[in-house]
Amino acid sequence: MERVMLDGVLAVGEGAAYRAVLMRPGEWAGKRLRAAPEVVRRAAGLFEGQASFLNPPPPAAGEHGYPGLQHLLGTVRAARWDEAEGAIVGEYVLYPTPAAQWFGQVVDRVLADRAAGRVAPHIGLSAVVRVTCGPAGADGVREVREIVEVEQVDAVHRPAAGGEFSGALGGAALDAGRKAIAVGLQQFKEGDVTEEREIGTEEAVTLATDARTEERALLLDTALGAAGLPAAFERLVRADLPADWSAGQLKGRIQAAREAWAETLRPRTVAGHPQASGMRDSVDQLTEAFAALMEARRPNDVHPLSGVREFYLALSGDYEMAGVFHGERVMLANVTSTTMASIVANVMNKVVVQEFQNYPRWWEPICRVENFNTLQQVRWVMLGGVGELPTVAEGAAYTELTWDDAHQTASWVKKGGYLGLTLEAMDTDDVGRLRAAPRALAHAAWLTLSKSVSAVFTESAGVGPALADGKALFHADHGNLGTTALSAASWAAARLAMRKQTELNSGERLGALTSPRYLLVPPELEGTAVALFASEGLPGTANNDVNPESEGNSHDARLAAARRRVIVADLWTDANDWAAVADPRLYPAVGLGFRFGGTPEVFSVASPASGLMFTNDVMPVKVRWFYAAGPMDHRGLYKANVA
Repeated sequence: MERVMLDGVLAVGEGAAYRAVLMRPGEWAGKRLRAAPEVVRRAAGLFEGQASFLNPPPPAAGEHGYPGLQHLLGTVRAARWDEAEGAIVGEYVLYPTPAAQWFGQVVDRVLADRAAGRVAPHIGLSAVVRVTCGPAGADGVREVREIVEVEQVDAVHRPAAGGEFSGALGGAALDAGRKAIAVGLQQFKEGDVTEEREIGTEEAVTLATDARTEERALLLDTALGAAGLPAAFERLVRADLPADWSAGQLKGRIQAAREAWAETLRPRTVAGHPQASGMRDSVDQLTEAFAALMEARRPNDVHPLSGVREFYLALSGDYEMAGVFHGERVMLANVTSTTMASIVANVMNKVVVQEFQNYPRWWEPICRVENFNTLQQVRWVMLGGVGELPTVAEGAAYTELTWDDAHQTASWVKKGGYLGLTLEAMDTDDVGRLRAAPRALAHAAWLTLSKSVSAVFTESAGVGPALADGKALFHADHGNLGTTALSAASWAAARLAMRKQTELNSGERLGALTSPRYLLVPPELEGTAVALFASEGLPGTANNDVNPESEGNSHDARLAAARRRVIVADLWTDANDWAAVADPRLYPAVGLGFRFGGTPEVFSVASPASGLMFTNDVMPVKVRWFYAAGPMDHRGLYKANVA
């Protein structure tokens, strides 16, 4: 869970209360987070009654993390989702504190300046919220899954979220409206109203017709926002209310909608305590239940699914198991014939990523990994030719440096296929088969990429692919090909050869930049390789000879350091060959590019009324992966092809 500050814009008006945009959906500037409108809408009730402080400074060392009361400005009231505004809005009410009195004068001056067409500072609101997020996408932005808590809403200069000023709140209509809302909400919360007690009776205040209409709409929006119902159920409540509804009628309609929603997916109770509901709509809850089923865990705050059959019936209404979507039977809101396929794909993507993280990605330490924005042919660029920087005399002009570049190319490969989720598997609740699918896809992805990176060292009988100069990657002319079995002496020879590599065109030695950091061996040579780096004394010599490759002052430290440097390439079939690779942070030699992320993408493209679902009773789950792998420069590599 993360704690972030999000900005809104004050819509300032007369007096001590202003209309405010509290939060907008979309990407939150500077936060690398993005929230969908539905996620923001569900959080409207969390803003109600939140305190507001004057841009509180961070606490000093040893102090608590709460702002002092001397910074208090006021509070947020009547927070609600405004469909027309496309944002959470509410009243921003100042309190009688010195800070608030000063701030009110600032806001009033801003209003006056802007009304007169003069330039004014951008005064706004920053909400401190706690959110749960998904993984970062290709653009580096993470999707906000839920706004869990709103801590406070503070006044700042230059808020990031943007927005527009709206009408002022002030005068008798505002005072009357506030009283009506307070009375109505109190009656709504306490449940002590009857069908005959109307908002706006003598127990509240008498409003003008236009003011009453506006404030009744405000009360309706506030109550529905606090209820946290899905959009479809909100529409049912609004449609079912009579023209001159009472607070009691509103309470009854909302309670009925809650009960209807609960019938679709009942919230779970833990240790006798009801869990929070209304934070996710019904489809979100079913998605969480299905994800928990796939991951073999208990779902978070929703009723668990008994199996995949229940999931299928809830989204299709296909009780006859005919492979047909029956929208009139589906009780969940906003469900279409493609909802199931979308949920399956989203959950599969999540689980495949989690499973893929468990596999040993042995290639990562030796590769330069990049993400690309297009499928144009990859060009791994090598820079060189500058050599030593020339001396510049005092007062003298700088001379232009000459530099050259060369490049290697790599072509994109598209890997993929599909797995079929059959109607029979859903009808028989074959959960085990469904759970195995992400593991199978993750395993296939690991094997596919492992073979592609291994081929850089094993292609063409072990000399690797041809480079731009027409010669094999490992070639005598490149000074990086040997034939001696792995030993302390042959490793020392490889290290010397790599350190003597020279920069492109300038001829300057690269030295430590191309010094070998990693040793790649087949599984048959793992013990020999670890001993080579972990032994305190130089292997094959007297005990008093120092091993220059060992790192650490204890046996455990040396062993751990050796295992970090030794990489076992399990797919290598020659039991004697080995290779050395420079640190890619200093001199990248093997490139690995991804187009749509470092794990395969999962899609489900079936509609229950068409395609394989119609002809074969199969919902295809397609996997696709674009990547490119290949050598970047021979100078950071060495290969020993042992006869």
